[in-house]
Amino acid sequence: MAVGGDALSFRARGLADQLAAWPRRRVRLEELWRLFDTADPASRSAPGRREVLAEVIVELDNVGLLKPAGVRSWDRSQKPPLPQFVTLPASEPQESALQVVWHHRLAWVEDVRPTPAQRTHLLALNTWLYEHGHEDLPVVPHRERSVKIFGNEKVLDRLMNTTLFGEGRLSLELLRARRVAPGFIVEAVGPGPVLLVVENSDTFDSLVSVLTAEPGDVGRVGWGAGGGFEQSVLSLGRLRHAVREVWYFGDLDAKGLQIPAGAAALAARENLPEIRPATGLYEAMFHHARPQPGQARLAETKAHILAAWLPAPLRSSAAGHLTGGTRLAQEEVGFTELTAGDEWRSDLSG
Repeated sequence: MAVGGDALSFRARGLADQLAAWPRRRVRLEELWRLFDTADPASRSAPGRREVLAEVIVELDNVGLLKPAGVRSWDRSQKPPLPQFVTLPASEPQESALQVVWHHRLAWVEDVRPTPAQRTHLLALNTWLYEHGHEDLPVVPHRERSVKIFGNEKVLDRLMNTTLFGEGRLSLELLRARRVAPGFIVEAVGPGPVLLVVENSDTFDSLVSVLTAEPGDVGRVGWGAGGGFEQSVLSLGRLRHAVREVWYFGDLDAKGLQIPAGAAALAARENLPEIRPATGLYEAMFHHARPQPGQARLAETKAHILAAWLPAPLRSSAAGHLTGGTRLAQEEVGFTELTAGDEWRSDLSG
């Protein structure tokens, strides 16, 4: 069953891509855990990881990408229960595959068991390689190449995080493309090895002002520019100033938690410094901020998945805001609050 990438969460897409290359139809629970660790390394040690996997299994079952074992074959040693194995859908008939004459750069395709959606993309790429593979094409931004090959600028974003990319398979070099990593605004506040990234501009300005006077181990403060940090995180490797640790502080709402979680997952895949929540600043926000109503009420499972990125002591309260339809704004931790005490600095040390 072909499933658009935007229909699944990024964790579900990642596991689906790992399962696409699995050599058998049955996947035992311990094997599923290993594949999930590969798909989502950023939350490998998160306390709520079992709940996250349970939610992902439900997502993939709903779109027909796996079938959990019957209820009698579930592991109930912990909550929530998980199936002791899942079954993958049967491959497409091989007769149709034999009719495809794959470009020599794609000779490996039939050995990796692509999903129907991936196969559709590979067929488009096959045509492009036959038409342009002999040309000395310029290297262009990957979304420009993606729209030319697939008719959609975001297809390569999804494919790059799958097992279709790797040694002897697809690469940006093969596609004559490069990944664009726009930089984000960074202000120097001291010589330390810590980079503090802040979601919104006003809080960024206040933190720069306060930390310039007394930086501690913070050497740089970066403005994440909202959701832009999910892409600009790749520019960490280009910073001239050596960064040993990266801490993040954002709003407490669905988007404010999705941004750092997505950036953390991407940073982990690219072997960049780990992105961690600035606990002291989040604690200050929970202390000072007044809940703002009017947000969409999230289901409890979804709320706990999003809250899992935060430090354990804050997760329950965070999930309560998400299920209750309220949010906390980081601007409530402003210049006045930052200069009133130092508790918010508790974890900003290298």
